[in-house]
Amino acid sequence: MANERLTYLFYRYFQKTATRQELDELSLLMDQPENEAAVKLLMEEAYLLFEPKGNVFSDTQSEQILSNVQSHTRKHINWWRGLAAAAAVLVVIFAGFYSWRSMSWKEEAAVMTAQNDVPPGTNKAVLHLADGTVVTLDSAGNQVIQQGGTTINQQNGQLHYTATDANAAVSFNTLSTPRGGQYSVTLPDGSKVWLNAASSLKFPTAFTGTERKVELTGEAYFEIAKNAKRPFKVSLEDKTTIEVLGTHFNVNAYKDESAIATTLLEGAVRLTNGKERITIKPGERAQMQEGGTKFVIDKPDVERVVAWKNGFFQFNGENITIIMKQLSRWYDIEPVYTGNMKMKDYSGYISRNSNISEVLKMLELTNEIDFKVEGRRVTVNALK
Repeated sequence: MANERLTYLFYRYFQKTATRQELDELSLLMDQPENEAAVKLLMEEAYLLFEPKGNVFSDTQSEQILSNVQSHTRKHINWWRGLAAAAAVLVVIFAGFYSWRSMSWKEEAAVMTAQNDVPPGTNKAVLHLADGTVVTLDSAGNQVIQQGGTTINQQNGQLHYTATDANAAVSFNTLSTPRGGQYSVTLPDGSKVWLNAASSLKFPTAFTGTERKVELTGEAYFEIAKNAKRPFKVSLEDKTTIEVLGTHFNVNAYKDESAIATTLLEGAVRLTNGKERITIKPGERAQMQEGGTKFVIDKPDVERVVAWKNGFFQFNGENITIIMKQLSRWYDIEPVYTGNMKMKDYSGYISRNSNISEVLKMLELTNEIDFKVEGRRVTVNALK
């Protein structure tokens, strides 16, 4: 848990959202010997990712962190030699200097991008209206669509549905994201849904009757508006139904995953599949294996589950094939494997706004795998 807290605070600093108390806590955690391995990994990632624009720590905190790193240098000289460049960049970041390095990582990445790289996904989707009209959506487009008694506003990469006529006929729309795309929608009842890449959501233009029902493929994060008299239901392709009154939860229902997973962050949900019915509590995840008949409940790292919605990839001891599955959806790539991928498990945390070269470079730091990018084809080569 300490390492998770250290990583969380480190990237709060990276996003410039850390409070003064969090910065003080980060400084203390970095000085604890048991966090040495975690600090090592963060320094490696810092070498690739960080390009600060100003001082965030006070002079006293900067001097303390610099002293800590120098102390680790004296005690662990062999470990330090392997990370000299990475540690130097981290020290410079925290000390407020960044002028000595002749070529920043972003400049190196720009060279790589010019040669052969894949940019990250963007806010893009396709909206299929009930009458067969297809509307292409992206981050830049702003428009208003009138559909019967419902007004649809597209603005800044989001859709917002407003039911303006309670007596108008209800029709069904489908919002679909491609590989390399994501999008969010506010439904007619005020519920918000974030769609991950290669996903779709079918929903009505107005919620009438005794329930609010939508259909999902792929992955989505839901924040459901409370309405005790009208429960919200999500139907999945495996016949699972998720029923809520008002809550926050994530559903991963990709066809190429080994299980469909529902993770609850707030409130309560009830899941039904055939005769199987369970209720889960905040912090719990219910999984139904492909072809299974029973739900399995566990307690995952919730931050990792919803990292995609918050703009990050977060890996916690996951096999490279699982990681590449996530990358393939977001970057619209085709992974190809050479060598034995067993025991190739990795942890890391990186922005989804990074080019794929930056993500792969982080994974290559293990010296266990390397990558070759050829167009949309990425070859993963086991070195050990």
